[in-house]
Amino acid sequence: MDRKLNIEALIEDLGGAACVAKALGVARTAPYGWVKRHYVSSRVLEQLKSAFPEVDINAYFEVTNENEARRST
Repeated sequence: MDRKLNIEALIEDLGGAACVAKALGVARTAPYGWVKRHYVSSRVLEQLKSAFPEVDINAYFEVTNENEARRST
């Protein structure tokens, strides 16, 4: 059993890519890159937590089965 951060849902719930980018002081396209790569660094997670302290980032981790996903492709 694996856990995966649903970056897309997190960004949407924080007001969208433009809002997140503005809050973090990054390019508006940066959040789209995180979604596309399915990756966000721990530094960005720290910045998100600082900019949006009320958000429970743990709630965006979903249980996945990576082995099943690999077999079906």
